[in-house]
Amino acid sequence: MKSIFIKGIEEECEIVANGKYGASFSFSIFDSENNTYLQENVSMNELKEPITSLSTTTQNNQLKSDTNLELNDTTGIVNGDRLKIGNYIYIIESVLGDFITINGLLESLSAGTDVTRVGNLGIYKANITINDVGTYLLIGSDTIFGLKVIESITVKEKSLEMMVKDIKNLEYAILGA
Repeated sequence: MKSIFIKGIEEECEIVANGKYGASFSFSIFDSENNTYLQENVSMNELKEPITSLSTTTQNNQLKSDTNLELNDTTGIVNGDRLKIGNYIYIIESVLGDFITINGLLESLSAGTDVTRVGNLGIYKANITINDVGTYLLIGSDTIFGLKVIESITVKEKSLEMMVKDIKNLEYAILGA
């Protein structure tokens, strides 16, 4: 995805991580032409929505490193959900019947262990101002897992004349030429 920003104007940048990352993102803006950072490790605000409650338990005893777990109820669980099972949070890779697949348990569990949904929308936002024209990389980093999302940003000058022209073009588009 490519975003266009106006030089010197505070704009909102957004990173969409689809809820498959941790719970904390920061961003850096990199100028690849000069091999320098304009801004580094700026924290982003997480956009949250109410998470549908989930109350279920594990069906059987599970061993550390197990990847398939049987739950008493998987209603409403989808791929990418983050579930707290025991003392850890796991990302659901797939759901089939009453079974969920994860990357591997980090601890052994007893039958009847509580399973709850945790997480967010996977959307992180921050306000930024870039004072130089050019093309930059917006690099979002998950501060828990170190995963990255990269987006190209183009910063342009915007004169009053260009804004008037844009308004006229919008008017023609809406009302017809």
